[in-house]
Amino acid sequence: MKQPSNVQNKKPAGTENQFEEVLHNAELKITRSRMEVLRLFYKIKKPVTHHYIMDNLPLAENWDRVTIYRTLSEFSEKNILRQLISSDRLSYFELKKENHSHGHFVCNQCGSIECLNEKIITVSFKIEDSKYKIDSYEILLTGVCGDCK
Repeated sequence: MKQPSNVQNKKPAGTENQFEEVLHNAELKITRSRMEVLRLFYKIKKPVTHHYIMDNLPLAENWDRVTIYRTLSEFSEKNILRQLISSDRLSYFELKKENHSHGHFVCNQCGSIECLNEKIITVSFKIEDSKYKIDSYEILLTGVCGDCK
C-alpha cells in the first residue's frame, strides 16, 4: 500500500494543550502514546494505516503495536478519528472533522488512498423517512489513480 511520505521531521500542526484538550473532551486519560498518535495525525493530511502509524512514531520509544491499535480504536469510538475500511480490508484512520463527511478514492493498483473534496465529488440524497437523522456518510470510490493510469 502506498502511504504518505515519512513525516517525522515536520513541525507539529497542533500544540500539547490542544492534544490534552482533545483527550480531556473525549474523557480519555492523557498518556504518552495517545499524545504521540494525536501529534502524528495533526501532521498528516491523508488516511493512514496502523502500520504507517507504527513506522512514524518517535523512534526513541519502544511502541507496543497492541497499545497503538487500541488507541486508534478508542479514538474512533470517541469520534476523534474516522476509520475507513478499504476493499482489501485494510483499516485506514484520519482525523474526524466536525460535520465534514467526504468521499475517498482507493487505487486498485498501488493502494493509495486520497480524500475527495466537494470540488471533485458532489453527493446529494434525500431521506424520505423522517425517523432517520444523518450525522455523516461515507463514500469509497475505487479505480486507478492518475499515477497508475
